[in-house]
Amino acid sequence: MRSMTISALAFCTLGLSACFGPSPQSLQFDPTAPPTLESARTIFSNRTFITHSLHGTQIEYHKPNGRSFLWYPGNLGVVPANWEVRSHLGSSHEICWQYPTSSRNGITGVSSKGRWQCSASISFYSSVKEVLEGDPFNLASGRVPYRLPRGSFSAQQLTQKAGKSTDALKYVFP
Repeated sequence: MRSMTISALAFCTLGLSACFGPSPQSLQFDPTAPPTLESARTIFSNRTFITHSLHGTQIEYHKPNGRSFLWYPGNLGVVPANWEVRSHLGSSHEICWQYPTSSRNGITGVSSKGRWQCSASISFYSSVKEVLEGDPFNLASGRVPYRLPRGSFSAQQLTQKAGKSTDALKYVFP
């Protein structure tokens, strides 16, 4: 048992991104920039995040103008939102989204009531599996490529199922 725990700890130590997601500095447009609100904002601006959670795979594109577009499992269209980065506990940041009053959490069924929902960046990054430049799934159009089933999918799998070439995918992470 002890050797299994040590092996798991070594795996997580050697491959932190596999256990905890990307580091904020690795996602900043300029990784050497100090951790300001503006540098934290560059992490999300004009990027598509692929996350995995109890909801399944979620894909969300963040436009530079503060609008985002979520491709959620089972939905026939995107869920539009506003997004912003806020200061959190001094030097860290949180990412916040404001979804429409008509949207509901897919697991709890509870409405967001149009309120801002925030997540500490470090918590959000732990669910991030891939980050892509731009809007490769054209989510800003308001349309989804297809109805996404619940499950765990990579950018390559999503792109192939949409009948598109994976050659155009530009990865920021991993």
